Amino acid sequence: MPNRPHGFKRLVLALQPAAPDRGLQVATELADLLQVELLGLCLEDSGLRDLARLPFAREFRGLTIGWQPIEQERLSRDLELAARGLERMFDAAVKELPTTARFEVLRGRLTESIAAISRSGDILVLMEPVSPAERATSQFTWLSEAAFRSAAAVLLVPQRIVRSRGPIVAIAAMPDDPSIHAGAALAIAAKEELVIIDANHHQVSIDATRLSGGETGLKVERLTAAKTAFPDPAACTQAFRYLQERLVVMTRGAFDESVALIIASARQVPVLVIEPPKREDIPATENAAA
Repeated sequence: MPNRPHGFKRLVLALQPAAPDRGLQVATELADLLQVELLGLCLEDSGLRDLARLPFAREFRGLTIGWQPIEQERLSRDLELAARGLERMFDAAVKELPTTARFEVLRGRLTESIAAISRSGDILVLMEPVSPAERATSQFTWLSEAAFRSAAAVLLVPQRIVRSRGPIVAIAAMPDDPSIHAGAALAIAAKEELVIIDANHHQVSIDATRLSGGETGLKVERLTAAKTAFPDPAACTQAFRYLQERLVVMTRGAFDESVALIIASARQVPVLVIEPPKREDIPATENAAA
């Protein structure tokens, strides 16, 4: 496997029966681009089985049947069938993928499952729900919160993706923001231009050779956002008005999490929220300055 200057090692996709095709397409393309392992997860929330055991629990089976007790055996069978269906879809989607791909069924509480499976070097793929009703469910909220609390980077994927080509955009909140280096590595892998949006009017370095670690032909452009653009979620998308980007990179903690969600939804491109470097990974000279 070729050298991976971006530092990512694995892509983790929590498969959803409502929109498996969209998530699988994004995940397989990115795993191929980054040359990393792809893990497809069927997350079976144990809360459903716990609910079925309660004597007063009911499910609605349509107008003709109405509310009925939840049958544990029927629920188990439905969950098993759903998992098998997702596995077939996953196997079909990754059959041409040159990197390692595997499928797992993970049973347990959603938050605990995400915490247990994720690690540094992972990218957790988080799909935006198709409908507002799904977006408001506690399951999506729990999944989103668990993803952002994990040690992994998070890729927010909108309902619809409008472009598969175009520059990689890094939103820099500091002069040497980690998003710049991650964006540069992604731009090199995708053979695209890197656009750095200077969110806080710092003198952001755009030495392409330093960013890429050599002569790679990386083209870098620096833009300065309006002073009101960040971190105001309602105004930040104005910084993109002249761009035709394919992916946006941000550093976790640099802005409110809602900014990444708004950009993904408004621009209809994936947004990668990466982890800031650990303190022990910062050179001693920078630690001393801090």
